[in-house]
Amino acid sequence: MKTNFMLFAILICLTACRGGRTEQTSEAEPATEVTLTHAVRGHIPQETVLMATTAYQNKTTITAPIPAFVTEVRVKPGTRVRAGQLLYRLQSKEQHALGSREKQIEIKAERSGVVLDVAAQIGSYAPEGTTLCTIVEVASLVFEINVPCEQRTYAKAGNRCTLELPDGTHLTATVQSPLAEMNAASQSERVVATADAPFLPEGMNVKAVFTSRSVSGSVTVLPKSAVQSDETLTEHWVMRLTDDSTAVKVPVSVGNSTADSIEILSPTFSPKDRIIATGGYGLENKARVTVIQ
Repeated sequence: MKTNFMLFAILICLTACRGGRTEQTSEAEPATEVTLTHAVRGHIPQETVLMATTAYQNKTTITAPIPAFVTEVRVKPGTRVRAGQLLYRLQSKEQHALGSREKQIEIKAERSGVVLDVAAQIGSYAPEGTTLCTIVEVASLVFEINVPCEQRTYAKAGNRCTLELPDGTHLTATVQSPLAEMNAASQSERVVATADAPFLPEGMNVKAVFTSRSVSGSVTVLPKSAVQSDETLTEHWVMRLTDDSTAVKVPVSVGNSTADSIEILSPTFSPKDRIIATGGYGLENKARVTVIQ
């Protein structure tokens, strides 16, 4: 009897020891590794991007004065010409029939510029009034910006914008005046802007970036990776450390943003506040964290 009692006591002791170890292990919550950032004061301009197209306002269309054959072409697209420079020589139908090359008609440039296109080549027949080539005045280059009706505030003369060319070049442009024409399908109007630009082909699509400040004074600015949101993008929050290992959820109101930064309109964070930059996605309030460098 005594032996059985001792075995029973040992069994109870072992069970209690195992249970204690299990309970102790379950209380140890894993900590998430995070990196930290700090708030700075500043502001982010609001950017509105519209599309624009290059165009030349001053064009000279060179045409055939009589029905004739083209015997000589002195230009090609992109050629810079001076006023009075020889462009074409033409042979009338009668001369062509007789095989005579005397007293051919010389076609010269009326003004200096750049040849935009060449329509007639050597040996081609050009009826009277046929376009031979088109010359544009380089200084007449403008950028026609398509401005939707609801954004007409950007169409005011004197407004400035930044033009971004396809190769990444940025130009500063000034809005001159809207054109008396509207695109009926898109309900947008064309606005002329000018810039100090090199020679560009007509019809090139560029971006017109208008910037404005929607917030007076400076606000808190954080890296965009530090701000989380719900699926509908209506609620935003950050995770802030209250001590070395605990992160709490802080709802925030956001403003303008760029690809890597975002304004925090409220609350105001101190540069001493430790905000989680990475690793905070999906963390619950008062989650355990480990700061890594």
